[in-house]
Amino acid sequence: MQVTDEREFAVRRWSDLFDLDCYLLGAVLTIITVSLMLLTSAADGIYLSRQFLFLIPSLLIGISVLFIRIDFWHRIANVIYWINIALLLFVMVKGATAMGAQRWIDLGPIRLQPSEIAKISIIICLAAWFSKKPIKNYYDIFISFLIIGPPFLLIFKQPDLGTSLAFIAIYFGMAFWAGATITHLIVGISPVVSLIANSTGPVVLNVGTIQIHNRVVELTITQNFVYFLSFLLIWLVVNYKPWKSPWLVLSVSSIIFANAIIGFVRPILWNFLHTYQQKRLTIFLNPESDPQGAGYHIIQSLLAIGNGGFFGYGWRNGKLTKGDYVPAQHTDFIFSSCGEELGFIGASFIVIMFAIVLYRILYIARNSNSKFASLVAVGVFSFFAFHIFINIGMTLGIMPITGVPLPFLSYGGTALLVDLFSVFLLLSISWRTLPRKMF
Repeated sequence: MQVTDEREFAVRRWSDLFDLDCYLLGAVLTIITVSLMLLTSAADGIYLSRQFLFLIPSLLIGISVLFIRIDFWHRIANVIYWINIALLLFVMVKGATAMGAQRWIDLGPIRLQPSEIAKISIIICLAAWFSKKPIKNYYDIFISFLIIGPPFLLIFKQPDLGTSLAFIAIYFGMAFWAGATITHLIVGISPVVSLIANSTGPVVLNVGTIQIHNRVVELTITQNFVYFLSFLLIWLVVNYKPWKSPWLVLSVSSIIFANAIIGFVRPILWNFLHTYQQKRLTIFLNPESDPQGAGYHIIQSLLAIGNGGFFGYGWRNGKLTKGDYVPAQHTDFIFSSCGEELGFIGASFIVIMFAIVLYRILYIARNSNSKFASLVAVGVFSFFAFHIFINIGMTLGIMPITGVPLPFLSYGGTALLVDLFSVFLLLSISWRTLPRKMF
């Protein structure tokens, strides 16, 4: 069934409401309830009223989404894309600045963050594109990747590294659903892996030095980089059998050569990042190397979660939370407050709720008989999964600090608006394009 063939929809009786995906909605509302509890204690509760200021309108907007046909979003995808670009350009020129980042549009009593809105915007735009032009080769990947290029660069410039990386996760998830193979994805992500590989492990070759911004930087090749290039070469040879065609030989050689160059110039590319971004991306490997600086967040987060033990100190009784020892305890590190106050039991409960959310989104994606709707669901899944994995991982000290909020749990008006909009869009999809008897 195409998008235009979705069933006609009207709420004629209260029993129609039970056709909503109650598991998805129930898990989301549970997480939001826990969030309001944690915000009551985090930072002395000063952010609770502000979150309520966004929660009520967000719910009303979300409910209104239920009454909009899915093909409407398909038809206006281009308009959404250019409005998104316009907002990001406006932020660059006239945006409000806080903590060294220019990310917000000041609307008087509230601030709007277009980079958050850009996530759901790009999901709708990519879904519209892929539903018409599925991926068949690297050319399709290249053309579709250009869609996220402008917003990615504008958000990276703000700077907002976490949201920029979220765009990559969204793209690869949707590209895979649109027909990209594992080999396509490995080749697509290989430049990033090459950058990481040539920054870790023992050095096997020192080529020389180069001066960048009055700093002398060594150009080296590491053992991990050699291993990755070897793996990539073997993978491509096994999957493409380049001896069958000179064109395949050229293609495989070009991919390996490009990765070799990108990995080799890593020190130059690395210096495009701000100093604090460089520290955030590497400090999780050894937070004790700067315990009062870049490593402070991770150390205090681990202490808070560890102090919570199995049952926690109890709601509003967290010692490190009440003492404001945990930085950003209402935003990026709210899971640390959850671990200290509610313990392992409470933290595990939140993880289970997130697992239910992700499972139900995949259910919608797999069972929707609208290609556009299915792609939207996969995009939202990639968006949420990236945020959940990175945020919880950085509070546990196993992922770099990238500043991504935890969906529905972290404080943030625009983020909450986008999260709830995404969920109600999924509820609309399940209501309209899935069989009535879902459970």
